[in-house]
Amino acid sequence: MHMNERYFPGRNTCFLLGFTILCFFIATLPALAGNERFLVLEDGTVQDKKSGLNWAAKDNGADIIWSAAVSYCKNYSVGNHNDWRMPTSSELATLYGNSPKVRGKDYADHIDVITKTITITGPYVWTGRKRTANKAISFAFNYGKIRRLHRANGKNRRVLPVR
Repeated sequence: MHMNERYFPGRNTCFLLGFTILCFFIATLPALAGNERFLVLEDGTVQDKKSGLNWAAKDNGADIIWSAAVSYCKNYSVGNHNDWRMPTSSELATLYGNSPKVRGKDYADHIDVITKTITITGPYVWTGRKRTANKAISFAFNYGKIRRLHRANGKNRRVLPVR
């Protein structure tokens, strides 16, 4: 080749390079998917690989008072496990996403969860912690904050078992 001539790769070389790059990405897709934080398990639960916790894939789905939430977790047996419990506020906080929302609204349209693998249907999720004789701690997925709510009031409250 003469010094003033420029080299342009042929079609076969471009095709081979493109095919190689495509094969690399296809081969690494399972590895990339494996790096996801939340893993849906075959038993219908969700594992948080960051914390090591296993979560129910969905909350109880209806308003629930605190004492009923305690019973719900004690009797929960999904995934052939019987050691489910109510979460702590700090555990629930790890599921909170901080996307823009309307402040002050207490309904499901404004729930912020960082993963779609766990379904939360109400803004407040009970924790296992009693605060006073008539209040318990919940985590507000519409605000991202801890709330003290009346244990006998189940409106917009849910329970999400964890183990």
